[in-house]
Amino acid sequence: MKLVITRYSDEHAPAWNELVENSINGTFLHSRQFFDHNPLNKQDDCSFLFFKKNKVAAVIPCSLYEREGKRILHSHMRSTYGGFVINEEIGMEEAVEMVDKLVTEARAQGVQEIIIRNPFRIFHRKLCDEIDYALWYHGFTIKSRELETAVRLGGYEQVQSLYDDSTKRSVKKSRQNVSVQLSEDFKSYWTVLEQNLLKKHNTKPTHSYNDFVVLLNKVGHDKIKLFAAFKDSNLIAGIIVFVTNNMVLHAQYIASDELYQEFRPLNAVIDEIIQWGCNHGYTFLNLGTSNTDGGRTINGGLFRFKEGFGGRNTLRETMHLILK
Repeated sequence: MKLVITRYSDEHAPAWNELVENSINGTFLHSRQFFDHNPLNKQDDCSFLFFKKNKVAAVIPCSLYEREGKRILHSHMRSTYGGFVINEEIGMEEAVEMVDKLVTEARAQGVQEIIIRNPFRIFHRKLCDEIDYALWYHGFTIKSRELETAVRLGGYEQVQSLYDDSTKRSVKKSRQNVSVQLSEDFKSYWTVLEQNLLKKHNTKPTHSYNDFVVLLNKVGHDKIKLFAAFKDSNLIAGIIVFVTNNMVLHAQYIASDELYQEFRPLNAVIDEIIQWGCNHGYTFLNLGTSNTDGGRTINGGLFRFKEGFGGRNTLRETMHLILK
């Protein structure tokens, strides 16, 4: 097939972004704007492009780093997923060749493990499982498996009819007590988010507020939206939604002020996002994973909450190859 693999450099940014924008399975999380918003990515960037007949046919964002004496090529360490992003020039034979070339390049750089998490199927504009097949063909095995819960969108009333009874009651109660709207008050939301994570999990958001503002400015307000719930003009809950591509809305951060938990504000927020997504022609609302520890721990209550909106679960697989 004669694919050519090329190490990414800044001069490739326009061609990279064009490939992602017109790909079968890419999202803005694969764009260089997203990748470059974190300065750590620049330090260990080892991304690649694949050319077919002198045109970019695929890309893969990667980091190259050492951990416990092991040299690792990872796609992608600081994102929900990375993996191969392809256009329609990549069929089965090209996919097999592409993985082979990445493995050969990794060996040449002394890599001892390759870790890849491809974008999962709800992001696919067309079928493209040849990448998963090609990884298996070249000896990759499953490192971890998690589940993401997604709501299939369509007609709003039809989607609402799939809510379970307790969710319908909670949404009704919440809608009667709070108002929900798109908001630009990211600062107030970040206060709620930080307090929520600290109290529940003793952790901090992946992004500090300042980091988030950098990301927002790089990718644009059309790609990142805040749906917020208000009580007496106070922002009490919200969800940061990534508009990942023209098919999928992805809930990146979900938080509420526990002082207002009796009003179930997040139920109203999710219902509002579903209505907005239906009205704007999106196919899925992805509510994220309810697993931890690489899928070995299940938060049953969180799964039930998301499934209550008619959500079904899609695999989020991480594959790896140990090089000898």
